[in-house]
Amino acid sequence: MPPSSPSGNRGSRPVKPTSQSPFQDDHSRIARELEEIRLRELELTRKHQEMQRKVADLPKQIEMRERKQREMIRLQVMADATMADGFGRPRDKRHAVKRKPSSSRRMTRPEQRSAQLQFLLLCAVLAIFLVLLWKSLP
Repeated sequence: MPPSSPSGNRGSRPVKPTSQSPFQDDHSRIARELEEIRLRELELTRKHQEMQRKVADLPKQIEMRERKQREMIRLQVMADATMADGFGRPRDKRHAVKRKPSSSRRMTRPEQRSAQLQFLLLCAVLAIFLVLLWKSLP
């Protein structure tokens, strides 16, 4: 009579055959671990190369970003830089240009002086032009 198992079954389950050698199990386990390590090494090498490419491209990206920022600042300054007079002085920041039309405000003293100067210069140019035209008549 075969010995009974603790569960009461009499050898109804087949017993798993063990490998020929305990060293063979260790060898296959080590081979699997070695293959996993190789795969990880390949992945890390690929990531390292990718990071090196990114680091190499980083100065170009920074320079492009700075160039774009400078261009945006230049465009913003050019859009906002309306002149207080026709001679290149930028408008005082205390009286910034409003985007939407609103009720008319009084001109500041420098703006008034600038407008008067422009008016007088245009009158002088017109007078010179009229004098030259009058002298050229027969």
